[in-house]
Amino acid sequence: MNPQMNVMKFLNENVCPATGCTEPVAVGYATAIAYQVLHGNFQVSDAGILFPSTAPIVDIDEVRSIEIKTDRDVYKNALAVAIPGTNGQKGMAIASAMGLYSSPAMGLNLFSGISEESVRNANEVLRQGKVSIQKVTDAAPTARLDIEVLLAYGNGHPKETYVRLSDKHDHIRTISVNDKVIYEGTDITSASGQGTAFPNTIEEMVAIVKGMNGDERAAVYRGIEMNLAMAKTGLSTEYGLRSGRTLQKLVDEGTLNLDLVTKVRIAAAGAGDARMGGADMPVMSTAGSGNQGITALIPIAITGEHIGANKDRIAEAALLSHLVTKYASLSSGYLSAICGCTIKAGIGAAAGVAYLLGGDNEQIGAAINLMSANLTGVVCDGAKEGCSLKLSTAAGTATESALMAISGVRVPSDNGIVFANGEDTIKGIGRIAHSMVTTDLTIVELMQSKPKQGG
Repeated sequence: MNPQMNVMKFLNENVCPATGCTEPVAVGYATAIAYQVLHGNFQVSDAGILFPSTAPIVDIDEVRSIEIKTDRDVYKNALAVAIPGTNGQKGMAIASAMGLYSSPAMGLNLFSGISEESVRNANEVLRQGKVSIQKVTDAAPTARLDIEVLLAYGNGHPKETYVRLSDKHDHIRTISVNDKVIYEGTDITSASGQGTAFPNTIEEMVAIVKGMNGDERAAVYRGIEMNLAMAKTGLSTEYGLRSGRTLQKLVDEGTLNLDLVTKVRIAAAGAGDARMGGADMPVMSTAGSGNQGITALIPIAITGEHIGANKDRIAEAALLSHLVTKYASLSSGYLSAICGCTIKAGIGAAAGVAYLLGGDNEQIGAAINLMSANLTGVVCDGAKEGCSLKLSTAAGTATESALMAISGVRVPSDNGIVFANGEDTIKGIGRIAHSMVTTDLTIVELMQSKPKQGG
């Protein structure tokens, strides 16, 4: 049993606000770090490396080049997603250029409220051809989140700053200036880098959520409010595919019935529309992904409202969703060829909704198995407007899975990838995710084969 887990530490490390899709934002974050380090604007402490909160002033003429190299899955997710504050511009090139004008002290919120002037200047950096992206040929058997940025700056006595982020979107692994290493972070894939052992069973996770204090519940609930606000924005504006608005229109016309699952699907789609369409507002991410944060929390928020659950119970269910999502990420990796909103956050949401409905540990495990039997195998073909469709499907199916589990439906353990307990099913899905290297590469190759449509 591990009921003594430090919940606030878990939330601070795994459940964070993020403005914009986390992959291109992370590229911008790496560039922002490179620029500040190049000018000596940093301080190394026991807590890591600290940066000033003010946005920098950049001399475009002094920017010689920005070279970007990523793993295949960051490339895939950063290629065609809109960047906040740009009026719909897409891709990691504009995100990297915007990083020059942003403060890394903001973390993955560094694009929040970025000025129009900064975006114009970033576009001038692009226009002058100063940003290059290395073509992806990565065929590593195990995907590892990896972002490298090399910034060359200065005409008289040029300097080169190299920044590498790895394993998590905001984890600084290496910083060097003119090939001299000035900062080296921990390898968080090692045992020493993981910190406190993560709970390994549904029973342990449920014990943790039942032991939450008031501050922890409030912190979790803020994420629910944040993601509901994004859903509201998507349902009242023209962002993305407008899939949420279209579902709502079909309800208003009488084509669809407004039952619980449809409510969940509409809200998740709306949040996905706004986020993937470039809305300049944060969502609460989970396990490194804002879309996973939407999927993990929206079903619990809407179901809680539907049944009249109190905030404490909703917060407990939400934390369980976060914990199960993280558990799945530890098996499958942060990024893979399979859609994380289905095999990670969707599974987490199914567990959380089952808990919210009064389910016991066995019923929560059954919800995990039902979700896994239904949607495992949905591929990730990058972050883009169409993700709102997958978010909607994952959130709706997670809710259905929980309802069916509470109603007594069980997937037999002789069915395909489903095991007798949810934990083993999740571990098996992780093996599938790591086996799909060829699939992942084929998806990237298809994306690279298209005519270039933007940054």
